[in-house]
Amino acid sequence: MAGEQQRLSEEEREEEEKEEEEDEGEEQTEQHDKDTQPALITEHNVEGKCQTAADEGQAAPLVTEVQDSAKAGVQPVPGPTDISQSRAEQPKQPQLKIFPRTYQGDRRRCFSKDWYNTHKWLEYSQSKDSAYCYACRHFSLPGSGDSVFTSEEGFKNWKKATFKDGGFLVHAKSEAHTSAMLAWAEYDKSTASTSSLSASLNAEYNKLVKENREYIKVVGETLLLTATQNIAQRAHKESEGENKGNFLSIMELLAKHNPTVKKKMTSQRNATYLGHETQNEIIDCLAEMVRTSITKEAAQSEAFSILVDETKDLSKKEQMSFVIRYYYNGSVCESFLAFESAQRLDAAALSQKIIQILQKHGLDYKNHLVGQAYDGASVMSGKNTGVQARMKSEAPLAFYVHCNAHCLNLVLVDSVKCIPEASCFFSLLQKLYVFLSGSYVHQRWLEVQTEMFQGPPRELQRLIETRWACRFNACKMVRDRLPAIIRLLKEISEEKNGDRAVEARGLLAQIDLKFVSLLMTFTSVLGEIKYLSDILQSPQLDLGTAVTLVDSLVDTLESYREGSLFNDIWDKTLTLTEQCNISATPSGRQVRPSSLLEGHYLFTPIVQRQVNTEKESFHTGSFIPIIDVLLSEVKRRFSKENCVIMKGIQALNPCSATFCEKDVVFPFASQYNCSTDDLQYEIPQLKRILERKQSSGHETPKALIELTVFLESYKEVFHQMFKLCKIALALPVSTASCERSFSMLKLIKTALRSTMTDERLSNLGVLSVESRRAKAINLDDFVDVFAKTHSNRRIKLF
Repeated sequence: MAGEQQRLSEEEREEEEKEEEEDEGEEQTEQHDKDTQPALITEHNVEGKCQTAADEGQAAPLVTEVQDSAKAGVQPVPGPTDISQSRAEQPKQPQLKIFPRTYQGDRRRCFSKDWYNTHKWLEYSQSKDSAYCYACRHFSLPGSGDSVFTSEEGFKNWKKATFKDGGFLVHAKSEAHTSAMLAWAEYDKSTASTSSLSASLNAEYNKLVKENREYIKVVGETLLLTATQNIAQRAHKESEGENKGNFLSIMELLAKHNPTVKKKMTSQRNATYLGHETQNEIIDCLAEMVRTSITKEAAQSEAFSILVDETKDLSKKEQMSFVIRYYYNGSVCESFLAFESAQRLDAAALSQKIIQILQKHGLDYKNHLVGQAYDGASVMSGKNTGVQARMKSEAPLAFYVHCNAHCLNLVLVDSVKCIPEASCFFSLLQKLYVFLSGSYVHQRWLEVQTEMFQGPPRELQRLIETRWACRFNACKMVRDRLPAIIRLLKEISEEKNGDRAVEARGLLAQIDLKFVSLLMTFTSVLGEIKYLSDILQSPQLDLGTAVTLVDSLVDTLESYREGSLFNDIWDKTLTLTEQCNISATPSGRQVRPSSLLEGHYLFTPIVQRQVNTEKESFHTGSFIPIIDVLLSEVKRRFSKENCVIMKGIQALNPCSATFCEKDVVFPFASQYNCSTDDLQYEIPQLKRILERKQSSGHETPKALIELTVFLESYKEVFHQMFKLCKIALALPVSTASCERSFSMLKLIKTALRSTMTDERLSNLGVLSVESRRAKAINLDDFVDVFAKTHSNRRIKLF
């Protein structure tokens, strides 16, 4: 049975091939007949068709009718859904390998895809197996009559499709089809013209927008340059005189090398975007972009601290510097947010100002503020009514940090106040600085150093009340150059200039054994304190390390009370006095031998006994009191109450002896509402992972920041530990970042720029302090923000 069916199918296939060969022969015959006939006009030569119709006396279609037909709206046309439904579509001409065959006459016939090449208006419907005229369906004139090529069923008489007296050729010669083809051609022409005009307008508009955006980029980048370099933008009167200010001068320079900038600056006088109001708007946009990037990082960290300090600017306004500290992307960031002028300096006003700044920048201080650091003033650090107490009521998690570099400054201040000898010593250093800074003496000072020492001459460090680290530099410099100072004072004291010689003799008289002893003592002690002070000012330092350093300083100061370290200092003192020819005996009344000792030999000279007496007197009367005051102040400033929390942070340090001890970590976790139940499981698991890494030879974290980076990749597993590490890193160690911003404040608000508004000062401060972020701003994003924020623009940026 299967074999018979296969035989029948093969016979049908052979029959179909024979029918196709016969159809091709008929088509060739028809084509030969068509070639021998007079030239007939087809749709490929519409103009020739019109001319032929006119020669034959037929009524040629009016051009206006054709154009009206081309411009007519889209009308629904009859026909199946798988062919074109509107003028916007092209003729549907499916390229099938095999078209359906139907018996017509004595054989099975089908549509041929080669007919598309001859008649471009031809459409084929697969659902109806019929042919249609695209032109007549969409562009025929009203009253043109019906045709099988526009009917619902279409044309499907494939036997007569290529006959010369029927089918496609007869339809192509009809007047209705000719008019439809003209309308189609007119429609294509008008569509192409409209598209070309639209494309041309779009191209011109896009070119204009591109030029405008490039121009605004140049303006913004120029203002960004002046802001990051602390250059004044405007002159006193920009419209008059040759000096128009730095900003306009830079823009004029750029216009000489950039045709687009020159065109915008000269062609549109009322929309150059170089005025002072536009400058402020652009600076505000740039500063807000920097602030937005900072606040996004702080919000993503979910734990941040605030650092606030205040100072007076050049116009005697109290300016608050506002900095936030947080952990982000493997590092600790201390980012400057704003300068804010303070009208009142009481605790209530300052705390309200801080809250307003936090709310303005969208920072969730009630849940994410974990620390606060201020200077040592009572209005800021008061436990009951200070700013830190009021902020604690608003943000329960905001822990106030005493452990900062400013505390060490306060330690030195209190120490000097408590010890009169120390106060007199630093006062003498200041007098030496003033004396050596005079024009005549300073030149002599440089010459003496050149003669006595190799290398470049050194300057005496000026003593600043709020910069106590400079006192170590001053002591160290005087110690190293004391022989030159004494030589200079002796030479000047012998000159004929009365006032200068008297002052030199007075200073020289005060440089005695007591002065050298205090010089060596403070050089040694301040060196230890300066080392800690410098480390505490690092933004990357965490409180756990700070606690260790403070404990180390306490141990060092306690060791100074022992005899060995004091003996070393005293030996250095005697060596220096000998180099400078300073008497090692007290400058008072000379001690004479007792009359009872006459006729006896003295095994210990009187001078040695006097030196020993001076040593003991200095040790008990000056050295020990200085060390005791320093120790007491350090222990008071870095109180035990604060160190309890800090030791919890220290327990997160992998190198600490108390690393991951629950008794130390849990109190710190409870302070910040972390789940101790989860920590019960996370801590042992973390220890096992670190032990496994160490046993396998892999490197393990050595510091808190390294542990935090390690936990960040496992934060879903060690959620509470990662949170604690972020909080520990976010807690501030110093307010040094605020102090650095004050340095920028002096560069921004100078005597020639003292009238700028507080908002402009704050924006310029952000761009200057956070210059790294400002220089990384995407200028295309800046143009978008500028255009969206300020919609009333005469210049098109979109």
